[in-house]
Amino acid sequence: MTVISPDSFDPEIAVGKARAALRRAWFQAPQVMAGWLVKDGAQAAIWAPVAIGAGAGLYFGLKTEPLWLIGILAMLVTGLASLRRSVLGKISFIGFLCTLGFVAADWRTARVEAPILERDLGIRQIEGRIISVEARPDSKRYIVALRWIEDVGEDETPGRARITWRGEGFEAKAGDFVGLRAGLGPPPPPAAPGTFDFARQLYFQRIGAVGYAVSAPAVIADRPPPRFGAIAASIETLRANLFQRITKAAPGQGGAIVAAVVTGKRDAITPQSQAALRDAGLAHLLAISGLHMGLATGLIFFAVRGLLAAIEPLALNYPIKKWAAAAALLSGLAYLILSGGGWSARRAFIMTAIIFTAILVDRRALSLRNVAIAATIILLMTPEALFHPGFQMSFAAVTALIAAYEWMSRRADPFRSFSLPAKVRRYAIGLAITDTIAALATAPYALYHFNRVALYSLPANILAMPLMGFWIMPMAVTALLLTPLGLDGWAWSLSANGVETILAIATEVSSWPGAVSLTPQWPLAAMLALTLGGLWLCMARSPLRILGLAAIPIAAIIAGSAAPPHVFVAASGLNAGLLMSDDDPRLAVFTRRRDRFAASVWREAAGLDPLQSEALLMRDVGICDQSGCVLKAETNVRVSFIEDRLALEEDCARADLVVAFFPVSAADWRACRASLIDRRSVWKRGAHAVTFGKYGAASIKTVAETRGERPWTGDY
Repeated sequence: MTVISPDSFDPEIAVGKARAALRRAWFQAPQVMAGWLVKDGAQAAIWAPVAIGAGAGLYFGLKTEPLWLIGILAMLVTGLASLRRSVLGKISFIGFLCTLGFVAADWRTARVEAPILERDLGIRQIEGRIISVEARPDSKRYIVALRWIEDVGEDETPGRARITWRGEGFEAKAGDFVGLRAGLGPPPPPAAPGTFDFARQLYFQRIGAVGYAVSAPAVIADRPPPRFGAIAASIETLRANLFQRITKAAPGQGGAIVAAVVTGKRDAITPQSQAALRDAGLAHLLAISGLHMGLATGLIFFAVRGLLAAIEPLALNYPIKKWAAAAALLSGLAYLILSGGGWSARRAFIMTAIIFTAILVDRRALSLRNVAIAATIILLMTPEALFHPGFQMSFAAVTALIAAYEWMSRRADPFRSFSLPAKVRRYAIGLAITDTIAALATAPYALYHFNRVALYSLPANILAMPLMGFWIMPMAVTALLLTPLGLDGWAWSLSANGVETILAIATEVSSWPGAVSLTPQWPLAAMLALTLGGLWLCMARSPLRILGLAAIPIAAIIAGSAAPPHVFVAASGLNAGLLMSDDDPRLAVFTRRRDRFAASVWREAAGLDPLQSEALLMRDVGICDQSGCVLKAETNVRVSFIEDRLALEEDCARADLVVAFFPVSAADWRACRASLIDRRSVWKRGAHAVTFGKYGAASIKTVAETRGERPWTGDY
């Protein structure tokens, strides 16, 4: 070995070698980058649902309804251009997928179109067929396919109505043709600009009216349901009967949650239980997702295969693995139907079906391709799923988990120990890694939709998941198999006992200080940045995947620069809220008697917990008299809330913003020096939100501005 002394070191030679290395790297960089791009290009197929979702998102993001012919022509042009074997052809294929998503969303919107009520009707006699019934602790909420509404023309009658009944004597069931008296109105618009649009969600369920019943539904016996309606009614009745069977065998919240996991009906779960599970990071246990579908079908697969393997002639002469896969596939389909077929359940079933179908045809299923296929099917069939929190969080979690475990599996030690202690250690570590990855993947969507994220989900899931996998789901599957024999009661009870243990864990973890982090309403751009960054990080295969982490500081800058609104005005025009900023931010409302749901949405949008304490009253924190109140916002801006027309002139002269709970004439509007929101402007444009800039300038957003004029928006 040659030893180089410090005296023999020549700086000029070292600099020359460094320059030569840099030159080699410079000339080799294009080849290396090209290799990386080719490697990532091989994964192009799994990006198909991203392009389809982008097209659907573009459609839903438009402010006016596009001409349907434009989307069809764009799809044809890009489809023909994609046939060329060139770079332009590949780019055109991406455009084809985007236009496919756009056209699918347009077609779906047209297919479910049905009339929407434009105004409150008051109490009317109605007739229709019950589609489903939710039996809540204090009420029943049911969906009715409307046939007739008193004094409403057939062409103006909505397809369906969602009605709540709080009385006694509800004897009707799904499939019955009923008559009743109910107060009906249009679906509610968003309670504040940028918040969740329930009217859009109801539109795609063909629900064009909501209201309350003043009489229990009376069954009209001479209207039998149509064939397919009878099948749907039978399934709904089966779900309802099973729900009642479970809750009767296992009373309490444990039984209610088991019933929700099996039937998809969450009617009997109390708000306290839901809040405890949510704040402990265990809310995913209520959604029928890959966890439940995998456990249910996996138990059937291994049980059937083990039973057949014990019969030697069958095990030696027949493909018992395929038989077990077929049984698991059928059980998954039955579970999907029984659970009501939510977004997460559909995704889980499609992926499970691909896996077991691959076993049947002696193929190996690629996991990320399973996710892509499931997402593509759902987005083409129901593009509105793109905006549903369950769809976003479900696919985010499963994509991140599969990508992470594929990466780790390629680096696993082939000589690792398989002793019992080693297996237990790997299980615990895997559980911790799984929860951490899932929590990080779903956090952006929890923050965007719910303005909150659970910080202690890791210890809660480490304690709860073994109970779910080894106790609750095996007992639930056993109970389902024993139900036809009438021997299921004990198994439901044992399964519910396991859930009670999880509830105790959730209650304890959610009570820890700092268990939940609350944030103001996130901008859409921040969530999109994290979505694109996360997708690139999960789906890319070259070292370029690290670029996906750049989305984190970008989203942080976007979210940090977006201040929450300082003033909210309800869509009724009769209530408003102002964010009081001090060491303990609170929301002050003009009255607690009206718009209670809107006030809870305002608090969430401001980063406050609506369940911790009720909002302040402006009369307790502002300068008030019989005509109204004057308060100061964060930027020292004076905001006046008035009910008396006589106070308008004075308040317009001294306040920076005036909220009038009455219509203001055009002359008074022009004479007002302050920014003005009156009841007429709310009638025309929906709920308002006001943000004050650094120097007190008011930026006013309205629901009409954010929604545009679409089939589900109705008239303001």
